[in-house]
Amino acid sequence: MSATTLRTGAAILRALSAAPAPADHLHAHALKLGVFPSCLHLCSALLKSYAASGRVAAARQLFDEIPHRDVPLWNALVSAYTRSGHPHQAVQAVSAMARAGSRPNGVSVTSLLSACAQMRSPVHGRELHGYAVRNVPVPDLPMLNALVTMYGKCERLADARTVFVGMGGMKNAVSWTSMINACSDNGLPAEAFQVFEEMRLAGVEVDEVTLLAVISACTRLDCASGLGDWMEERAFENGFFQNTRVANALIHIHGKMGRVRRSCEIFDSMSVRTVVSWTAVIQALAMDGHGVAAVVRFSQMLRQGFQPDEVIFLSVINACCHSRLVSEGRQLFKSMVEEYHITPWMEHYGSMVDLLCKAGVLDEAFEFVLAMPVKPDPVIWRVLARACRDHGNASLARKVIDHVINMEPDHEGNYVLASNLYALDEDWRRVVDVRLDMGVRKRASRCSSAVSYVEVNDE
Repeated sequence: MSATTLRTGAAILRALSAAPAPADHLHAHALKLGVFPSCLHLCSALLKSYAASGRVAAARQLFDEIPHRDVPLWNALVSAYTRSGHPHQAVQAVSAMARAGSRPNGVSVTSLLSACAQMRSPVHGRELHGYAVRNVPVPDLPMLNALVTMYGKCERLADARTVFVGMGGMKNAVSWTSMINACSDNGLPAEAFQVFEEMRLAGVEVDEVTLLAVISACTRLDCASGLGDWMEERAFENGFFQNTRVANALIHIHGKMGRVRRSCEIFDSMSVRTVVSWTAVIQALAMDGHGVAAVVRFSQMLRQGFQPDEVIFLSVINACCHSRLVSEGRQLFKSMVEEYHITPWMEHYGSMVDLLCKAGVLDEAFEFVLAMPVKPDPVIWRVLARACRDHGNASLARKVIDHVINMEPDHEGNYVLASNLYALDEDWRRVVDVRLDMGVRKRASRCSSAVSYVEVNDE
């Protein structure tokens, strides 16, 4: 390239970094000036800019227009696919890169490890680890962190721990956070706390992402009330108590532990709130049976100009369900569909059926299920069937139970429910038939057990 082309490309690259104009405008400007596609640094920067704004198709089109591609350009494409949640395309891009004669380097491996983590593919991850051992003489810290994350996501905790320990003194906050997440994701939240304590003893500065990872591990532990206070202390220690995301997580964990008053206090103290903040406090109120307060908070949120989404509607309808606020629940569901044009999830329909059943309006609940634009799942039919049993509505129960068994013929609970319903109607012949059928299916399947916890005197 000529010196003029280089200077022009550098100027456009600076403009792109400053982001005064959309990437496509600068892309067009580069075409007019004849800089594109000869300036590969600019091409790579444009590609990353398209990907960062979610325009993966535009990034790929730009890439395809470049006749001579170097390894950094290939890496930019692989990274674009990975960051945009397209791991399979990232793998295909690396394969195409190798076929084109460009050898994947450490940056390629790091991006592809993230893709393997997204796909939960330990086979590809181990193959990639082997490639790195053979072809990357000195793995850098981002690659090692990506290995810990990949093994954690792929349920290979021992391998994640081996890589983590082998990093020695190279570890940074990302390394520790990756290991904390690996423990938490593999059902070992107590071990995640232990890693966090080791991180603090090592003198590594705790950042927002680390703190959120520890709070996430907190929610997976038994609901001991002291955990919420402990996490608040850590947030204060590291200067993150006024951080919106951390405050949202603390509201959630206190609500999960039944400390709804503390959830509300944290929410009221926040200087900056998001829809997630409102959702967290409404969920806390809903779980503790404060349906009216949850509806009031929802109304406050609307008055302050926040746009509700599917999650917050589900939370507030659940709050109505817990407190049997039937008319409020009906109005919220109608508003979600007609005013905000939100397509209900199966969970929204299930909450509405549960609400109507708890209120005893079983015929309305049955008509609601029949009118659903999507096929009801087995959970919805079971909720309706149990409500028929609890309210002694044998005639409606007969209509419902066939739907339940037809949808899940191998679910043992359905046969117990059917037997109880037929017994309620004193149809003993059918009770015997159902019990016999259940016995045959029980021998062919394995029973699962459930466990629950209750906190008494901090134990």
